[in-house]
Amino acid sequence: MNRKPSEEKVWLKYYKDGAYEKANDIPKNKTVWDVLEEKLFEYYDIPALEYFKREISRADFRDSVYIWARTFRAMGVETDEIVPIYGPFFPDICAMTLALNMIGACPYFLKLAISEEALREETAESKIAIVFDGMWNNVKKVFQDDKFKKVIVATASDSMLQPKKEIVSFMNYINAKKDHSVIPKSKKYIWVDDAKKVANYYTGDVKVPFVPNRSAFITSSSGTTGNLVKGTIATNESTLTQMYMGANSEIQYFPKDRCLNNLPPTASTSLNVLFFLPLLYGMTVVVDPRVTPKDYYNQIVKLKPNIALTTGSMWETLFNKVEKEMSEGKKFDFSYAKGWTIGGEGTDVKKVEKWNELMKKANAKNTMFSGYGSSELFSGISIQKLNVIPKKSLQIMHVGIPYPGLTLGVFDENNKELSYNQRGELWVKSKSAMKEYYKKEELTKKTLIDGWVHTGDIAQIDNDGFLYIWGRKKDKINSDGQGDLYLFDIANKLKENPEIKDALVLPINDSNIVVAHIVWDNINYEDRSNILNTINEKMNNWLCKSNIHLAGYAFHEEMLPYSKTTLKKDKNKLLQQFNDIIQVFNNEIYNVQFTFNQNKTFSIRYAKNEKNKKRTLK
Repeated sequence: MNRKPSEEKVWLKYYKDGAYEKANDIPKNKTVWDVLEEKLFEYYDIPALEYFKREISRADFRDSVYIWARTFRAMGVETDEIVPIYGPFFPDICAMTLALNMIGACPYFLKLAISEEALREETAESKIAIVFDGMWNNVKKVFQDDKFKKVIVATASDSMLQPKKEIVSFMNYINAKKDHSVIPKSKKYIWVDDAKKVANYYTGDVKVPFVPNRSAFITSSSGTTGNLVKGTIATNESTLTQMYMGANSEIQYFPKDRCLNNLPPTASTSLNVLFFLPLLYGMTVVVDPRVTPKDYYNQIVKLKPNIALTTGSMWETLFNKVEKEMSEGKKFDFSYAKGWTIGGEGTDVKKVEKWNELMKKANAKNTMFSGYGSSELFSGISIQKLNVIPKKSLQIMHVGIPYPGLTLGVFDENNKELSYNQRGELWVKSKSAMKEYYKKEELTKKTLIDGWVHTGDIAQIDNDGFLYIWGRKKDKINSDGQGDLYLFDIANKLKENPEIKDALVLPINDSNIVVAHIVWDNINYEDRSNILNTINEKMNNWLCKSNIHLAGYAFHEEMLPYSKTTLKKDKNKLLQQFNDIIQVFNNEIYNVQFTFNQNKTFSIRYAKNEKNKKRTLK
């Protein structure tokens, strides 16, 4: 008998009775702003936002939303109009987001790494745009088009306390002069402070009646499909469903607690999990748009957020620094951590175990949490619950249990649903599913089929309802003797060796020839040659029945590189790395040299010399 997780929904046993129904019982005929405005009144004594030590009350934040609603109306923004926003979250961007929702318009949070061609296509129907001055150079060729009647310019110093505002404003001006990126002097470009004054010219009603299935927010996918821009459209109904699923999942959100949001609003996680949900719960959203490892360390240690969520790569940079400083005698107190969550591409079991040990040493009451989401479902799909752990762990870490209100299934290549503990593509059915991809009708048809969102992720669900995500469905290589092999399976095989801390396997030019990118786990340089020789022999024996060739290994210190825009492992960068790749034959080191031809074919040469014989593997 093929038991179907989509029918049994065994994960619901971890929730209160009726959680599934309550998660889908969203308010009728209400917008996202309608619901959040009520919560601003309910928790009136708790600050809505904190921005560089300035607390913004719920009353002031509500006033700011109405000011921006009148500003947009005075500028001629119409119902159902798409308004592109390019840049990170600031308090005024937070208010603009809800103001546009109030007037029935739709903010489109543009992918930060968007190309000029894609930007023109995605903004073709817009006449008002919002841009962060520090990123003006990225978009100026498009936003200078005559079709844009107004471009609202936001700066990092907006909403800052004095005198910090003057200092930052001056530094922004100096940096802009250096980069030749000063915003043109024209009535077309209007700074935030001046834009708010425009509100006085509109005296009519700003709220529009609720309309079913109206486009409410457009977020961008994180970019796992290369340069393709995928704007996912959420409606008021789908957004509220996602919020209510979170509210009925018993996550560690509590009134008066603090939630760090340092991610740009282009990510649905930032918009929903780190902005809408905290406001719904009566929390304070700590807005800090800086995303470097040093900044994130300071945000966690100095701002003391109860809730924080970022990618496995960013958590890794933080805990590497914490571990180093602990070894030097520094004391940490993480007792305030209630829901620090690993999202994005996740991480592996060994790292989480180490991080939890560090958390325990720092007096944290809770361990690290894991979660999984999708832009096509406006973020959350599963979340780890406090003190709910699987009976048996797999080689990869679990990402919790599905939210109440969702229907999940794992399907094979023939669209047949698989039973528990079997791997296949994860499909999700939910009222939180996207309306469509913006201007991508064919792609929408391939992703949203009969109410199911085809996630493109290979997953499995165990007998107790825990969800495991192995990797992307597209990341596979045809193997003659073993069927299809996934790149993540080859990487996981490497990580079975205790000497390897992390590994990522990528193909050369979409061929069956791969390179393994490796991080050693505290292994002495002089020992690495012998260890790699043993590992390589094991890998070749494992791959011998396939037509997959492991060309060589690239080594990275401490951790694999990550993208500064997605904060995930930077596969695009690693795919372009053809230098400093080595291979070992009979315990001797060889340089791997690639020669590429115009027709995208290539050849490999293994070069050995006296210098190589003497060197150790760094």
